[in-house]
Amino acid sequence: MFEKGEFIIYETAGVCKVADINTVDMKGIDRKKLFYFLEPVGIKGNRLYIPVENHKSLLRKLVSKEEADELLENVDGIGTLPIPDYKHREESYKTALKSCDCKEWMKMVHTLYQKRAELAARGKKLPSMDSRYLKIAQECLFTELSIVSGQTEASIESQIAEKVLGQ
Repeated sequence: MFEKGEFIIYETAGVCKVADINTVDMKGIDRKKLFYFLEPVGIKGNRLYIPVENHKSLLRKLVSKEEADELLENVDGIGTLPIPDYKHREESYKTALKSCDCKEWMKMVHTLYQKRAELAARGKKLPSMDSRYLKIAQECLFTELSIVSGQTEASIESQIAEKVLGQ
């Protein structure tokens, strides 16, 4: 069970703060059932209610500072996301995001940074779908690593870009 005030990962919303653990006064909901009241970090004023027991979504604690440091240290060794072909790349992105795994998010960011750089060298832009998934992966990964490492998201982003692109 998570604690009030703790930051966690919720598979459909990324990093969330557990604002409360309480019952919900809603029609059709057992008034004895406990819920996590989650506030997504990137979405102000939004609150999600997730049952403490028998929830079907993936919830996990944030990685430790040591795991975050190791992840940032080994960005180039983590590799890229396996994408079987151009038509199935969205499926690969969705699977990586839904895993709620920092390494998978890092692979996705790494893959899309490289793809963006390759296209930029030819005077082209990243397709909108790829840009959309890159933004989601960055938000999830950078926010989590920022919270546990005590660094800004901009600092996390520049460290990753430096290792992936040599910038």
